[in-house]
Amino acid sequence: MDSVLRELEQISSGVFREVITGSSYEGRCIRVFRGGSGRVKVLAWSQMHGNEPTSTLALMDAMRYLEQGGSEAAEILSLLTVIAIPMLNPDGYIRYDRRNAQGIDVNRDAQSLISPEARLLMKVWEDYKPDFALNLHDQETRYTSLQPLTPSLLAMLAPECNYEKSVTPARERAMKAIAAISDDLQGIAAGRIAKYDDVYTPTAFGDTFMKMGTSSILIEAGSEPDDPRRNKPRSAMSKAIISALRVMASGRYNDYDIQQYDRLPLNKDFDGYDLLIKGIKVIDPLGDYTTDIAIRRVKTSCNQEDFADDFDDFRILNIGCLGDMPAVKTVDWQGYTLRGSHSDIYIGRKADIETATPDGEIINVLNLLKTDQH
Repeated sequence: MDSVLRELEQISSGVFREVITGSSYEGRCIRVFRGGSGRVKVLAWSQMHGNEPTSTLALMDAMRYLEQGGSEAAEILSLLTVIAIPMLNPDGYIRYDRRNAQGIDVNRDAQSLISPEARLLMKVWEDYKPDFALNLHDQETRYTSLQPLTPSLLAMLAPECNYEKSVTPARERAMKAIAAISDDLQGIAAGRIAKYDDVYTPTAFGDTFMKMGTSSILIEAGSEPDDPRRNKPRSAMSKAIISALRVMASGRYNDYDIQQYDRLPLNKDFDGYDLLIKGIKVIDPLGDYTTDIAIRRVKTSCNQEDFADDFDDFRILNIGCLGDMPAVKTVDWQGYTLRGSHSDIYIGRKADIETATPDGEIINVLNLLKTDQH
């Protein structure tokens, strides 16, 4: 976590200048930066949810790209004014919690403005009246966009601005911009860019800004197998931010239509298992039998807003004839034998069960799962 703060402290001069210094509920500094001199104004913020640091790192990567110069960076900065808030919720960051120190979800505080973090974000919007907004987040590994199951690398959304699902001029621009960004990123994320279901949430900032005429775009960093630090999603999101700025500066989004946005695959919350073991034999004094066992990673607390994929707590969640139930990985272990009896497998048990292969090799299922994840 300290590395994120160190990187944030390094943004102090050059293209981006600190223009506002706000405070969190507990008095921690919230820094607002401005760069560029263009007519089109873009507001970008990240980590309004404290347990989503990938978005902050990606935004700072994009800011560094503009800082380092080059012809494209210079052109973008001549056409855009970029206002960036790399960490809106430092109290939540310190706690690694989605919410702020008051227990408020800042992204559901756009109407009441109870939290100082929400009030600051709204003040920045009022000061600059941005044409575009980039609302940057992280999402859990369980979101998928492809078959066979593959985690979404990026997910985007042009939020609704009313219950009627109206395509206002602001929303149309956002939809077209997402289509252009997706097109730009096909080389690194082909088929793994998804869009969220567009349910109107009037208390959310993206929906609120869209209603007020700002073309709001949600971008969420997804995940990559064998990449627990999310380096590839960070890189993909940084490229998505730079692409968005490029598209907004040039107006190239006008070359796209909303049907191209609509054709993006839906970001699906995968409600299956991490591992489905088929046909394992249980040798038991009460009678031998063969069964399937389904295992899934669970959250280690009662807080459903914790990131499940930050933990290695895998549990048995189903036993029996499980057919073709959905799973990230399915193994056919006919001929494998459970080391133990029927009382050693039960719903809720940690997945630290052991099996013996037909050759007598011992496999610890929990170690296998951790190896697959990391």
